[in-house]
Amino acid sequence: MPTYSYKTLGPERAQLEGTIAAPSRREALQQLIDRGQSPLDLRESKGRPSAERREFHFGRRVFRLATLTRQLATLSVSGIPMVKGLNVLIEQQKEPRPKRVLLEILESVEGGSTFADALEKHPRIFPPLMTNLIRVGEKGGTLDEELLQLSDLYEKEEELQGEVKSALAYPVLVLALGLISTGLLVAFFVPELKTLFDELGQDLPLPTRMLLGLSDIFTAHPVALLIAVCAVPAAGHFSLRAPRVRLWADRIKLGVPWFGDLLRNVEIARFSRILGTLTHGGVSLVEALEIVQPVMRNKVISRTVGEISVRIRTGERLASLMKERDIFPPLAVQMVAIGEETGQIDEMLLRVADAYDRETAASAKVLTSVLAPMLILVVAAMVGFIVMAMLLPIFEISTAM
Repeated sequence: MPTYSYKTLGPERAQLEGTIAAPSRREALQQLIDRGQSPLDLRESKGRPSAERREFHFGRRVFRLATLTRQLATLSVSGIPMVKGLNVLIEQQKEPRPKRVLLEILESVEGGSTFADALEKHPRIFPPLMTNLIRVGEKGGTLDEELLQLSDLYEKEEELQGEVKSALAYPVLVLALGLISTGLLVAFFVPELKTLFDELGQDLPLPTRMLLGLSDIFTAHPVALLIAVCAVPAAGHFSLRAPRVRLWADRIKLGVPWFGDLLRNVEIARFSRILGTLTHGGVSLVEALEIVQPVMRNKVISRTVGEISVRIRTGERLASLMKERDIFPPLAVQMVAIGEETGQIDEMLLRVADAYDRETAASAKVLTSVLAPMLILVVAAMVGFIVMAMLLPIFEISTAM
């Protein structure tokens, strides 16, 4: 998203300077006007990206947003001014990257920018969800509440991701060890037996010939095979950057038995929690949907949210639009409909998120209990095939003797 440098006159005719991220120059102007500022100059920043942005791509994330928002909420609730609170956080940082980012935020705040505007200068670190809720809190005097909501949101997202990752860790480990063991057998053990079979000069059964052919590939072209093993995942990773390929891949993921349901539940929980948090914070439903759309990791669901955000501007109800899509389950649609009828859509969305968080955790456990034995059987079948292919010629020789 482009970044624009601006000079404006504030409410008290004080001149303000800063940067703002927006899809276009018109959107940037509109954002400044919505803040009550009179634009004097607005131009797109053409400079090189800052150091923290370059490092963010290649290193781990600069902040754990759950921890940062919880710390900010604690300081704000204690009545500590934002400038002093930022100084406290800067003193606590031991690594240079987060300290540098916080120093830039502190300089912006001391220069007259709001805290939300200061965060908006680092769009790769602080998502629009965070900056928009903080802006709502600053305007409405409810910054403490918004920060607490953000910390709860990020903590629950981290908890959900941790449950899914821990559930899938064992099956992935089993498969990886099985593939490594099979590769070692084919690369080192099978060639030794091949020498014995060649000396005997006997016709070999089909499984043994297949295994020896695979072993020849391993031993004859090890460098090419290693390059291919590394190149295929890299090619897949870069091809997923193409929107059409990513959309196609995400559609296939949703169709995979068990795994697709798990992904769908994760995305429904994320959609409901973020939308509920934004609407509870005072963000309009239209704006909230626009913020939620890029947050969705599955592009099929993200496109669906984008279609809903367009049609809801015409006055259609959210529940009816969700019902038209197969992605949203009936329970979520019914609860949103109740929320619209009672005027408590934010509360009902958060309840939907809690329900699908629990369902995701349960689905992950079921998937683990089913997937782990299946992968063990697959590994056992691969090793069994190797053993059978090696023993068949020996049995034939014994029978002939």
